[in-house]
Amino acid sequence: MMTVYPDLLRGFVSAFWSALLNSVVQLRSNVRSRTAGSPNGEPATDARDWERLWEEALSSQDPLRLFDVLASRLADFGFDQVAYVNFQHSAELMEAAASDKTEDGQPAARRTITYGDDWIEFYGREGYFDDDVLFDLALTNQRPISWDQVQNSFDLTKRQQQIFDAGFDAGHRFGVTIPFHGPLGRVATLSISTSGTQADIPNDPVKVYALSAQFHAMFDALAGSDEIVPPPPRLSEREYECLSWAAQGKSNRDIAQIIGVSDPTVQFHMSNVMKKLKVSSRVSAVFEASRLGLLR
Repeated sequence: MMTVYPDLLRGFVSAFWSALLNSVVQLRSNVRSRTAGSPNGEPATDARDWERLWEEALSSQDPLRLFDVLASRLADFGFDQVAYVNFQHSAELMEAAASDKTEDGQPAARRTITYGDDWIEFYGREGYFDDDVLFDLALTNQRPISWDQVQNSFDLTKRQQQIFDAGFDAGHRFGVTIPFHGPLGRVATLSISTSGTQADIPNDPVKVYALSAQFHAMFDALAGSDEIVPPPPRLSEREYECLSWAAQGKSNRDIAQIIGVSDPTVQFHMSNVMKKLKVSSRVSAVFEASRLGLLR
């Protein structure tokens, strides 16, 4: 698989993350404190209560209320810190007017995140997003990503390890990032963690993953557009070949030598690619092709 799109998508994702950090407030949801559960990590809350709350949230047609219920349920499983970031529509959906206030005078902006303000502000101030390996891994993986496994399995840079260490010190002690992939390269992530110990979370988190997937599907259905996404443009074999080499940083001259054609021929094919993708530069063509899933 080609590795171009983590870098290309980072600018788009970073813009969203910056907007989130600039106006985020801690979500004031009715997250229930995790009371004494069974030794195997099962939540003590009656499943019927969960089903009732879930049905009420769905009936309200409010995706943010749905997140409140998710955060409450995950707290039952020991994950008291939740951050859901949907790079498709979260920015406009969660954006609230600065003048909006709740009854107690607090800002009314609601975000799909239960992290504390101090950590969110610190994370943004330190520019951690640019080096957070979890977002890169979310782009290239479909299975849940254990934070411990990442630290034990990868040769992280000093900066990447610093982010994990700072998060641990801030109370994000044991966590998992669950990636969700949609059409045209769309990505969402759900990061869940506990401020307690590893004993506070279930040994077999299959139920948590199933619950998270159900939430994402319903959130996307409530918050997304009803419009049918059109198919990506069709590229000829030669156009795809030129685009693929361009995505790896090759110039027209390089590509011409590699595939055995003239420079003007490569320029002709790349020009056709840009027209089909409705962009005006090679970089934009690679980005758009990656977003549309044309690069493998």
